[in-house]
Amino acid sequence: MRKIDNGVINRVSLHWVAICLATTAFFAVTLWLNLSVRTEQQFSLLAQSFLHGRLDLIEPPNNGGWDDTTPVGDRHYWPLGPLPAVLLIPFQFLAGLFGKTFFQGYLQIALVIAVFALAFRIGRRIGYDQTDSFYIAFGFCFATAFLGVAVWPWSWYFSQVITCAVLLVAILEITGKARPLVIGSLFAICLATRATAALGLLWFIGETLSSANRSLQQKLRAIGMAILPGAIVLLLLLIYNYARFGNPFDQGYAGQIIPEAAAKARSIGLFSLQHVPANLYALFLASPVPIFRADGAPVLTFPFFAANPWGMSLFVTAPWLVVVFFGLHYRDARSRWIFLTVCVIALPLLFYYAVGYRQFGYRYSLDFLPLLLYLLFRNYHAQRGALSLALKLVFLVSALWNLHLFAGHYLWHLT
Repeated sequence: MRKIDNGVINRVSLHWVAICLATTAFFAVTLWLNLSVRTEQQFSLLAQSFLHGRLDLIEPPNNGGWDDTTPVGDRHYWPLGPLPAVLLIPFQFLAGLFGKTFFQGYLQIALVIAVFALAFRIGRRIGYDQTDSFYIAFGFCFATAFLGVAVWPWSWYFSQVITCAVLLVAILEITGKARPLVIGSLFAICLATRATAALGLLWFIGETLSSANRSLQQKLRAIGMAILPGAIVLLLLLIYNYARFGNPFDQGYAGQIIPEAAAKARSIGLFSLQHVPANLYALFLASPVPIFRADGAPVLTFPFFAANPWGMSLFVTAPWLVVVFFGLHYRDARSRWIFLTVCVIALPLLFYYAVGYRQFGYRYSLDFLPLLLYLLFRNYHAQRGALSLALKLVFLVSALWNLHLFAGHYLWHLT
């Protein structure tokens, strides 16, 4: 029999204890905040409207105010994709039978658990053992900008949690059975939630076109089947827009009630080259904000640093990206298609007028971060094998740093 190395067993056990304790602590925070936050519940209100046969919000979502809605006459509409509200309809219906409201946070808890489980499954699909896969799932959920949307169930964040969950399922499908209709349906869900994330379908289309094992007819058939669900959803969205605004191409963002500074940026154009520098800054360079004493003295006071509500660099919220991304090569066809897809998804985000105020990190990056997660750890495993101890420590330290920054702004300095 092979002799068992007790040192190896102890190290593995220590890793399990560390990651399990950290995961338990972060899910406790997630549970607490999702059950306690009651503001910005637009999708819950929209689900109630749908149940009453209406497309507008029946009551103001913001303590009597209509901020972030789009007015048409005396009616106010929610411009974001409607699928999260559709998802809430059965829960809202059951809650309504007892005179209660089903808040977004109730479902978001289950969705965050699902994201964790899916990220873990992707780690196993790549070839990592259970411990490393657990670290990858923990790293994605709590050592990235996903932390901010996971623990705070405002409507914008709720839609991005759904999008991340669907993208992770799509990754498993593309790298597994790769059924075109299933893949197309998943990205159609993204289209009705976060439209830019639906561009992830390019990965499947690219790999299908470059496949050497299919005839041209088979390729076109597979691509057509993948596009079909999105085409159906797009038609429904055009009808939805027309019913609300009299224009199938108007989602409501141009008339949305927003703060004056954001309105000035929007006046340049919803999408403009002039918006690119601000988005690039938020994506790559933006840092946390220092907390100085109330008397104006240039002396840092607790909590010393807080999340910048205008966003923070990917490398601030996910420093492990530096450890993983640099030093790997991405020469195979799959890596190139995924990287191209990430760039295509990022492009409209960079041209958009808003960088995502009231956010943790650059939350728009979550439209492509699941794809980047798979790309990086797939290549890391192929080129380096198991996760290094240093990388695991970076995951844990990054998550604690993120929680500190999040608490600094949302719990102590919320504006």
